[in-house]
Amino acid sequence: INECSEGLSSCNQLCINTIGSYDCDCYAGFDLKSDNKTCLDINECTGDNRGCSDSCTNTIGSYYCSCNSGYSLNSDKHNCTDINECLFSDSVCMHSCINTPGSYYCTCGSGYTLNNDTNICQ
Repeated sequence: INECSEGLSSCNQLCINTIGSYDCDCYAGFDLKSDNKTCLDINECTGDNRGCSDSCTNTIGSYYCSCNSGYSLNSDKHNCTDINECLFSDSVCMHSCINTPGSYYCTCGSGYTLNNDTNICQ
C-alpha cells in the first residue's frame, strides 16, 4: 500500500513512500520539526544575513536582499552599489553636483549661495 497516494499520511508538505510506511520531508527553505510531520519556515536571514550586503528579508520558504536608500541591488541579488544621483538628472543641482556614498550634495560657483531646500544657487 502506498500511504502517500492513498492520503493516509499526515505529512505537512512532502510524503515519501517506504516499505510498509512513509516518511515526511519538506520543501527547500523549510525544516522538519521534531514531530517528523510538520514543516517550519527557515529564517534564512539569521546569522550571516544570507550574504546580503545591506538588508535581508525572510519570506515563507525563501528570502530577498534589499539596499539602503541611495543604493541599488546588483544583478547578483546580494550586493549593493552606490547610485550616482548626479548622473541621472541634470536638474539635481543648479551648478555642481558631488556624489557621496548613498547620497549627493550641491555646490555653487563663486559668488553664489546654495539654498539647501531647493538646491538653487542665488
